[in-house]
Order: sequence, then structure tokens, then C-alpha cells
Amino acid sequence: MTTQNQNAVSPELQEMTPSWDKPIEEQFATTPVTHDTFFELVFQLKKVACAFLMFLLPLMLQKQLDFSKLKISVRRFRDENFKETRADMIYEIPLKKEPQKHVKIYIIIEHKSYDDSHAMSQLFNYEAQIISAEVDSAKKKGIYTKDFKLSPIILVIFHHGEEIYTGSVELSDEFEKIEGTEELTIKQKGIIFDLSSKDKQELPHDPDVPELYVALRVMQVIMSKNIDEILCEEELLEELKPYTEDPDCRKFARLLACYVCDSNRHLTQDGEKQFNKQLQKTFKGVKIMWSPLAERYIATGVEKGIEIGITKGIVKGREEGEVEGRIEDIISILDVKFGDAANTVHSSLRVVTDINRLQELVRFAVTCNTFEEFYKKLKS
Repeated sequence: MTTQNQNAVSPELQEMTPSWDKPIEEQFATTPVTHDTFFELVFQLKKVACAFLMFLLPLMLQKQLDFSKLKISVRRFRDENFKETRADMIYEIPLKKEPQKHVKIYIIIEHKSYDDSHAMSQLFNYEAQIISAEVDSAKKKGIYTKDFKLSPIILVIFHHGEEIYTGSVELSDEFEKIEGTEELTIKQKGIIFDLSSKDKQELPHDPDVPELYVALRVMQVIMSKNIDEILCEEELLEELKPYTEDPDCRKFARLLACYVCDSNRHLTQDGEKQFNKQLQKTFKGVKIMWSPLAERYIATGVEKGIEIGITKGIVKGREEGEVEGRIEDIISILDVKFGDAANTVHSSLRVVTDINRLQELVRFAVTCNTFEEFYKKLKS
């Protein structure tokens, strides 16, 4: 695992992204580790990013790139209405031999845990923002002449889900087909990396970067009904054994435990215990907090109370943590089952402070068949 000063996160991104610089359990005490969050944290690591791109990109292109200087580009943009959008990942990699000083390769990756037929237009929107920024920079430097060339931009869709990705990777497919426009429409092809269509033997397997294989394998099976059996495979965590004394590898294990705990649908209680045993066996002597949000929140609340020596702080941390954790558990379950509709009950849940009532709602969120059923139960 890369050390913190090697991570590819630029200073301006620190405030807007999940970070390896903060304790994992504390950082996610009240916020679940979602598919997007897990992807973003893992692919912030320079060593992981380089190993993945060396697997993904054509060999001819790889030979021209200086991977030692890879960095994460600014990913936050505002449109003309000041609406903010943020790309999941944008890498900048300079060329070993630069045709012009400003030229580099941009790789934009959009992570999807569901099928999205408009992913290419979303990527194109980020591409347009980069082009605009390059032109503005060239004008300021006085190099925007007739010989000026833009940096190549590669678009990547990274998908994992219950089904194989069916969306197009051709930008032209986003446009209406009208006779006579075929040769006049924007044409650009993206790269699809679809975990749902791969066997585990097809995943990148760099022995020097075992975190990449482990992360991809877990993302590949996180929605599987056989997740109990798969995550208990000893060889999965065996990959990490040579690095278990590395503090960053231990932090990766904590993130992995939180992700599996927060974002799986089918892992049973027995499966949790078995996977935790594997974690403890692999990372001997390392305490890994395997727990849902409520327990993580309680623990961080207690720790902060102890640090300042206030008993009331411990009690308050426990009480507030349990309530907050159960609410977040409910939101996470509803989000997985019913999507954005979960956000509409957030404010209603906030007024529920009785822990028994919240535990009842957690169980009902798991078993209900429709969002309307849950909403009716909440209002009752």
C-alpha cells in the first residue's frame, strides 16, 4: 500500500473528498462507505491507479507515459448556472517525450454500480470542461496559436453490478439518428471496464499491488447472493499478507471491512463473522472495527469522551451514536433497495429518537417490498 505522501490527492481536493489522512472508522462513523466512496478512496492511491491503468490502456500508449508523475486532476466543475458537478476520477499523466510542454494525457473514469445508458454524455460533459480549461490556460500563456493542440482525453466507464453493463460506449449513440447527420455527429469511443462480465482470473493481478485485486474482487461480488461463500475464500485476503505490517495496508483492511458491512445486500450475520475471522487471521494483532454505523458512531463518541475526560460525553456519544447509526442504517438500506427515494424520508427520520422504534424501522426497511410500504409504516 502506498504511504500517505505518495497518494495522488492534490491539496485542493482534501476538503471535498474522503481521505486516507483521517482514521477510517471516525471518518465513516455517521456516513456509510458506499460503492462510490470505496471506489474513490481506493483509486486515489497512486500505486493502485498506475497498476490499473497499466492493465487497462494499450501497451503502445503505456510506453509513452511517465506514470511516476501521475496525479489526480481537479474534478469539480460548475456550469453556467453555477450547478456543481464532480467527476469520479480524472488522472493527468505527462508524456515521457512531450511534443509540446502543455500536452499530457487525461483519463476520466466514471464509476457505475448500475446500468446507465447516458454515461458517455456525462463523461463528455467533464471532457468539455477540461477542453475549456486548457484553452483558457493557453490564452493566458500566449500559446493559443494556430499550431496549438489539445491534450488527448480518454473516457472510461468502470462498472460493477448484478448484471452485465448494456450501455453504449459510443458517444454518437447519445444523439438522435437522422439521415444525413451520420458523418457530422461527434464520434468518440470510450473504454468499458465491466467487473460484472469478468471472471476473477481476468482481474489485474500485480503481486506488488495486491490491494487492487482485493478491491476489485470485493466490488465484483458485493451484490452477489453468494457473497458469504466468496468473501470467506482464504486466498482473497492471503494476497495482502506480505504487507500486513504496513500501516496503510491495515487502513485498507479497515476500509474494506466498513465497505462490506455497509454496502452488501446479501451477507448474513454468519458470513460477517466468518469474514471477520479471516481479517483477524490475516492482520494478526490489528484491531479492525467490523461494525455497522451505529457501533462505529458509538465507539468514536466514547473515544472522544475519554480523550477529554468527560463522562457525560461518553454517555452522549453512546446515545446519539445509536440513534444516528440506526437512522443512517435505514437510509442506506432504502437507498440500496429504492434509490434516490430514500432521501425524501431523511428529515422525517430525524425526529424519531426512540431507539426501539428505530430498530423496528431497520427491520421493516429490510423486509418491505416497496418504498410506499416503508413510508406508510414510518408515518404510522
